[in-house]
Amino acid sequence: MSRGLLPAIAACWIWGFAFVGPLLLSDWPGLAVAAGRYIAYGLASLLTLALLWKRGRARLDEPAIWRDALLLTLSGNLLYYALLSVAVQKAGYVMPTLIIGLLPVTVSLAGRLREGRGFSLRYVWALLLILAGLWLAHMPKAGEVAAASSADETLGIACAFGSLALWTMYGVMNGQRMRLYPGIGGLQWSSLQGTAALPFALLLFALSTPSEPWSRPDWGLFVAVGLFLGVATSWAANALWNRASTQLDASLLGQMIVFETIAGIVYGAVWTRAVPAPTIIAGTVVLVIGVIVALSERQQAAVIPVS
Repeated sequence: MSRGLLPAIAACWIWGFAFVGPLLLSDWPGLAVAAGRYIAYGLASLLTLALLWKRGRARLDEPAIWRDALLLTLSGNLLYYALLSVAVQKAGYVMPTLIIGLLPVTVSLAGRLREGRGFSLRYVWALLLILAGLWLAHMPKAGEVAAASSADETLGIACAFGSLALWTMYGVMNGQRMRLYPGIGGLQWSSLQGTAALPFALLLFALSTPSEPWSRPDWGLFVAVGLFLGVATSWAANALWNRASTQLDASLLGQMIVFETIAGIVYGAVWTRAVPAPTIIAGTVVLVIGVIVALSERQQAAVIPVS
């Protein structure tokens, strides 16, 4: 189990940059930011698959593999991040981050419910600690959302909840789909998803950007952010997460996502060059304690049954 923890935590720390990308490209439509990310991810994935195929290490001739990769990448990658990018730009940074910060709870609960497992008292306390930590970490910024218009705020919050639902489904299903194809490693699975997303990302970019976007003065920044989001935040982080998915059960894997929230807080502090407020630091500590409590739970101590 310990071998799966490090890849999961590393993936979350890389994913944390995803919350900063839409802010760096605030003059670009949120859909374009998502498209740029997955164009870069798709190209890196296509190159990886070609290299794996040349070495005889890729399975590319099974339609079921491509079908599952496509469904997962649309829900847990392209559509998820398109909604999240719009949410950040429409409702501000705080509420979308708070909503997506519920992923440790939603993925963990969904995994347990699918497996028909119960909830020990220790596990319930862990979930309460995680919720308390998320609330503390975001409490100082709650007033920022009021700057958005009512319509924009409503749209942004709706998009954030939509992205939460999509990634919850992805977090539960991804590991299960991978286990159906034992000969496929995390690197190939990530590359299959990125390649499947490429044509849809190109279409989204064409539909969401103005004519001749390369003539804009911030085109270079768009390309740089898109490359980092695609290659590091998607391709590399997804490969790490897929590796962890084969070694951890869904409920435990869901707990690891709290580190994505922690990473977002740290990167935000670095970007703004501001020391986090005491409540943010306190919330981060409570989040970590919640993870430790969840990890220390014994699997057989299920005393609160699932109905």
